[in-house]
Amino acid sequence: MDSTSARIFISIIEEGSISRAAARQNVVVSAISKRLSDLEKQLGVTLVERTATGVKPTSAGDALAHHSRLVLQALDRAHEEISEYANGVRGHIRVRVSPSSLAEGLAQKISDHLILQPSIKIDLEELSTPQIFSDVLDGRADLGVAPDILRPSEFQYVPYADYRLCIVVPQGHEMASLRSVRYLDALQYDQVEQRHSSVLTQLLDQTAKQGGVAKRTRIRVSSFESMCSMVGSGMGVGVVPSMFKTVQSRAHGVKFIPLTDPWANTKLVIVFRSLHSLPAAARSLLGHLVPNLGLER
Repeated sequence: MDSTSARIFISIIEEGSISRAAARQNVVVSAISKRLSDLEKQLGVTLVERTATGVKPTSAGDALAHHSRLVLQALDRAHEEISEYANGVRGHIRVRVSPSSLAEGLAQKISDHLILQPSIKIDLEELSTPQIFSDVLDGRADLGVAPDILRPSEFQYVPYADYRLCIVVPQGHEMASLRSVRYLDALQYDQVEQRHSSVLTQLLDQTAKQGGVAKRTRIRVSSFESMCSMVGSGMGVGVVPSMFKTVQSRAHGVKFIPLTDPWANTKLVIVFRSLHSLPAAARSLLGHLVPNLGLER
């Protein structure tokens, strides 16, 4: 299978029509049909189902489309990175990080690495945990740094930093004098939470459901900083990682109370598909972030 076949097949799947795929690729319909037929003969499977309204992928077609995208992304990336060598760049690393990992000093460590390796280019983007895993899996990122809440089997993991989840309350709140608290005990108060798509929110929903305690969510926000701001304004209490304590306690007049639940003691991990497939520049950054490298499945 060559790159032309890969691009044509992806066009067929995304357009849901051989004629629209032909228009998109600026070739005749018969050429698209022949290319698809040749692919199916070569692979020995049916890749699409023909319907009255167009085509839709079979399970084999979905698998081929996934791998075709990975191949084309790799080719596009190779072209981009090789072109950068003409401008003095000697490596390009794509990193996807969660807000909590940035609060744990990751940005400074990456900056220190760039001082040591000035010819390296790093593309850093802050995303939600599910998006981080998706980007790494689909080849849009080399490394991801995220909370150790999800553990998809497709990845390898390197521990990066330990932290604890805390209940954040306003100064002067009834719970402010506590040294620690169980999550279910905090549910008697209105909750300030992240959006439903947040992995942490889903974990808290599950914990409340298993404990048989109703949860009153008063407001939803997009960041831990906004959550601390809402809590400081008296809108409720919320669960925030401990690494935000130093800055947010002063900024919003809130107190962090460690949770006693076993799942509240967790860590940040660096995720990637496999060590041997990492570009040399990405392996160098990984070694800088975790000097004593210990891989986990």
